[in-house]
Amino acid sequence: MQTQKMMAVPGIKAMLVPGAASPLDDLTLDEIKDLMNNLVSQGSTFQYQLGVMYNHVVNRKLAELAGYKSAQVYFNQHVKALSQSTLSTYGAVARNFDGDTCTQYGVYHLRALLRYLDATGATAPADPGPVSIDVPQDDSKVVTKPFAECSVDDVESATRAKRAPAPSWVPVPDKARLLFFEDSLYQNFKGVAEVRFTANNQEGTTLINLQGVPMAEVPRLIQALQQGLQAQPSLAAK
Repeated sequence: MQTQKMMAVPGIKAMLVPGAASPLDDLTLDEIKDLMNNLVSQGSTFQYQLGVMYNHVVNRKLAELAGYKSAQVYFNQHVKALSQSTLSTYGAVARNFDGDTCTQYGVYHLRALLRYLDATGATAPADPGPVSIDVPQDDSKVVTKPFAECSVDDVESATRAKRAPAPSWVPVPDKARLLFFEDSLYQNFKGVAEVRFTANNQEGTTLINLQGVPMAEVPRLIQALQQGLQAQPSLAAK
């Protein structure tokens, strides 16, 4: 009976058009879970649909209604092939873009764009292709390119520059160290948490500011800061 009900969901690739009646409303939590695991086993083709299903469960609090503490706890137990960060990525993209846009640009490309838009205070447009991205270059210049012509690395580099530029008034030796801290924090928290790192100078003293570090990730923060301290400043000046 359960298999027949899932098979009755029409056009899985085109399912859940924004504003349309959701075929997921006819499925139970466990049936959605089984469908998600089935799609995961077929590779990366259905990232958008997985994001829509994840959002459906979260928004309707289906896991909580079934007696679980949260949707995250439920998925951790029953959709083990996908990490929480992956599910959150799929969900964020599916919440902001339609399936055709996800197919055109890719989920991780669009997730990078969402981070950039958040850093610049902009909102996601229906067609993200023309969105201007200020991409920093190795010679410290900035080239503005449309999102459609940017790689994921371009967008992520632009986001880091928008969020945590090394202030020009910070002493040169401190600038080098700040670059190492910024890079280490990004590498350690990528896909884990949106940690914001800034710096400023007050009366000749360089101050660093951190925001968005989950309490459970303090050991990761310590590791990232230690890595930044151990890096050789001479490399940053090259």
